[in-house]
Amino acid sequence: MDSSNAVIAAGITLPEGYTSIDAYAEALCQGYQEYGYLAQMHIVDFFVSSHWKQLPREWQEYFDNDGFQITSLIEMASTAAVAPDCPESLRTYVKQMFALQFPRAKLNIESSADSSREQQQKLQIPKYFLGGMSPKKKAEVVELSQLINRIAAATSSRRIADVGAGQGYLTRVLAYGNSSSKAELLAIDYDWKQAKGAEKYQESTLKRLRGPRARSDGFEWDESLVNRITHGVQTVNMQTTGALTGLCKHNLGDDRFMLCGLHACGDLSSAVLKTFAKSNAAAVVLVPCCYNHITENAEQMGGSVEAPLNQSAPGAQPGFPLSKKFSNVFLGTNSLKAACQAAPRWEHDTDGTMESFRRNFFRALLHYLMVTAGGLSTSAKFPVVGKITATDLQRAKEEACDQLADGFSDDEAGFAIYARAALAKLQYLWVPTVAQCAACHREMHCGLKQMAAVWALRSMIGGLIESILVVDRAAYLSEHCGVGGSVSAFALFDPVTSPRNIVLVAQRK
Repeated sequence: MDSSNAVIAAGITLPEGYTSIDAYAEALCQGYQEYGYLAQMHIVDFFVSSHWKQLPREWQEYFDNDGFQITSLIEMASTAAVAPDCPESLRTYVKQMFALQFPRAKLNIESSADSSREQQQKLQIPKYFLGGMSPKKKAEVVELSQLINRIAAATSSRRIADVGAGQGYLTRVLAYGNSSSKAELLAIDYDWKQAKGAEKYQESTLKRLRGPRARSDGFEWDESLVNRITHGVQTVNMQTTGALTGLCKHNLGDDRFMLCGLHACGDLSSAVLKTFAKSNAAAVVLVPCCYNHITENAEQMGGSVEAPLNQSAPGAQPGFPLSKKFSNVFLGTNSLKAACQAAPRWEHDTDGTMESFRRNFFRALLHYLMVTAGGLSTSAKFPVVGKITATDLQRAKEEACDQLADGFSDDEAGFAIYARAALAKLQYLWVPTVAQCAACHREMHCGLKQMAAVWALRSMIGGLIESILVVDRAAYLSEHCGVGGSVSAFALFDPVTSPRNIVLVAQRK
């Protein structure tokens, strides 16, 4: 979506046509109520649960037509482009899904003068703090650190807690990367191995900063830099936000501090926002991620229990909903997984997307084969196969080489090799013959196109679900930031490079 069409209401960017958060939230709820069944499908269960038959009949006929090309699904899901012969109801669905998506094009919220000044500051971030990062991570850390520095200055926050700090890339840039920054940092992660790794990175960085090369580059060493970062280990979830607040106070003192996080996973994002709401933190700057790890109260919402990991503990606040605007919405595990889709990237990697379609088709086909011939119960959850390596496939091919000589097509042989490699990895006792695999592939020969169509439809409503989560969290912050406070939510990163690119910002007066 073009950011020039975005509307900013109370600091939160909204799609074109909406001028209030309430109207947008209501439209999101209505859209999910009408089309949520698509998000609740699981692609592995595609054949076993007959997902194809759940689509409107005219959609089935359109996708099943011999003239329909799978590659056109990529453009449909990425840009909302549909062919002239597309059924009107399908055209309406595509148009509505894109119209409801939270604006994800990178938004320039600064004046041109400020942007120019910020660019100069970015160029001043020494390379010592950006080493070890992928280009994607580097761009995210640079952008987010600039925003955090602005909010810290605006709220007089000299102490910052980086929650879910991992290896400490963002932490070190905040502590040392900007010559004007004097902030003290608390880097928190649940994994002590990550914390130890971050400490080693910090020692290495400090060693370089003390060296002659840093001095020749104009970096002025200050011994106070040694103690600027403290590392802490703490499991953070919706039940331990009090412990997080205590850890911050113990290490940062009672003075005003702020919270931040880059791609905080699932309920970690919700817990960080709850910590802000329940503490005296001056501000929070957060980029959420991994929506599939968010918990819901299934019993309260009347939803079906799809996965225990997505249920909150009895009596505890779930990760969703946080605000009052979505108190009657239940998403479910599969819908939360759909929110993690990144369809805008598809058009930039057509070959990779087509391979993804093929790989997911094989997974769904394997599940069907295991149920129909391998003794797996339809009520049993499909076991997670994980990544199948080239070595796994080569081993399976060698073991089945005698059977592969019987004249099977490339697609039939490809599925047989995949199926046997996957079952070997699962240590499943039953092993199908190549002939059984080929027969299954022939039986479901139309399945690739059908499954790809459903995958594309799910990816589009995934954007709507992500929008629900973003608005819910922004509304929750608005409910708790106090009189005179402010909340904003907007796209901070390039959506193609960084699919999870929405940042939430709240600051108290």
